[in-house]
Amino acid sequence: MSHPHEPDPLDALRAANPVNDDDLPSASLARLRARMQETVMNEPHGARPGRRRLGLAAIAAGAAIALAVVVGQPAAEPANPSPSPGTGSASCVESYSLATLANRSFAFDGTVTVIDGDSVTFTVNEAYRGVSGDAVTLQAPGMTGTTITSAGGPVLVSGERYLVAGDATFAWACGFTQRWDAAVAAEWSGALGS
Repeated sequence: MSHPHEPDPLDALRAANPVNDDDLPSASLARLRARMQETVMNEPHGARPGRRRLGLAAIAAGAAIALAVVVGQPAAEPANPSPSPGTGSASCVESYSLATLANRSFAFDGTVTVIDGDSVTFTVNEAYRGVSGDAVTLQAPGMTGTTITSAGGPVLVSGERYLVAGDATFAWACGFTQRWDAAVAAEWSGALGS
């Protein structure tokens, strides 16, 4: 939360990268705001003011880079996550990599058919592990646009194809659920022995 004598982190972001935020997807803006608020609220109460300003400047710089990446990409084709997802990994139990993908109880290539709140039904195009049948319904909080998390993950869209991994009845964000890409799908198949 900003104090009256401190600049709003979004104002610092706008100064660093003057982009009209009305042109950005609302989910991207919401995630940036949630991440900045989470960082500010988790700061120790006894922090020195100079360190707080430095921290806010670092947050603003990181948000400016994230915003530049979002603005530089077409809204329909976000980049696939890298093995090192960056600051969003603070909310992730595990960072995405092919090695940690092997720790998930299920993984598949699927197309979204129904979104109902945080519940998402996928048609299974190819099962890599732990999925049987032609369809599966999972919980995907933070990826349906109904809740905001700082874990990161694509906003799932009905009719779109994704690579999905998780445990129990939950699709994991943090790179374990991402837009389908032929090269990444081949990596998943190889890593999971499909």
